[in-house]
Amino acid sequence: MDDKERQRRLARLAYLGIPQGFHAAIAERAPPRGHSLMHAAIILSSIGLAVLALVGWSRYVAVVAESAAEAAGAQLFDSDLGLESLGGLLTVLFAAGWLCSWLTQRRGSETARNGTAYDLIHEPAKNKAITDRVWRWMVARQLPKAQDANDFLDRLAGGMVRYLRRAALGSLAVTIILFWFVPAHYYWATDNAIEDHRLLAWSQPSSRSFLSAITVTTGCPTLARDGSTLVYSIHFSDGTDADLGSWQPVRGERLDALEKIASHLPLGIAHQRFSNAIGSAPLEADCLHQFAGPPDSERTTRLLKLLNVTAVEKASLRGLL
Repeated sequence: MDDKERQRRLARLAYLGIPQGFHAAIAERAPPRGHSLMHAAIILSSIGLAVLALVGWSRYVAVVAESAAEAAGAQLFDSDLGLESLGGLLTVLFAAGWLCSWLTQRRGSETARNGTAYDLIHEPAKNKAITDRVWRWMVARQLPKAQDANDFLDRLAGGMVRYLRRAALGSLAVTIILFWFVPAHYYWATDNAIEDHRLLAWSQPSSRSFLSAITVTTGCPTLARDGSTLVYSIHFSDGTDADLGSWQPVRGERLDALEKIASHLPLGIAHQRFSNAIGSAPLEADCLHQFAGPPDSERTTRLLKLLNVTAVEKASLRGLL
């Protein structure tokens, strides 16, 4: 270790609030063999496991939604993951941190001290402000009873195991609570109504009849984040809305399903054109082509009718004709 690295470590220890008398004994320690590799393997494996679990859960919710919609004879369906998915991700990450700290502590006193010292003096590459705040909090908790640098490192290693174990268990408890109160939802739309189901066997679905619809917002913009987006948002008298333009058809084509639903909306229902804060064009020819096909097709005429496109609007769509 050169003098520049030694000075960096000493400055790091001072920044974290560690007494100067402990600096030399901590700064001179080298990480145990395989320490960084073991931690990296655990963290990366945990992230991969969390991503696979999230993708699998998302797919499961979508399959349940599609199966239920098909059994109900629905036209369209959609699903949303609940907040329990976020809680699950945090639980996996906290558990990975706990496993890293536990394995470090189990490798023997001197090895554990070397590993803890390395983690302490290592500069985080990302989220430095948050990481440093956590380190300073843990240091402040363990310093008062520490007799010397070795005792401080032992206390810090044990504290890390306890704190991360509590964080993982707490996150798991929050995940269970979120699953109970804010679970994944799935929806389907029949010819006459929209049903909202929570992914809980004992929950009761809610229903909104299309007869209570008061306005329909339509458009086909090209958005910076989502690309071509079909908008067919129905607003109900209870203040809720449902954008069926992004829902998936149970069978056949989305346009066919939307036409059937539109035929059951109240006669003379008010139509309004899509708009957003950044001023995206509410109708674009490329978007219409994507959802309807060639400009001279019968499907394009049907889509324009569904979206209530006026003759003036149609004339302004370059490339449509």
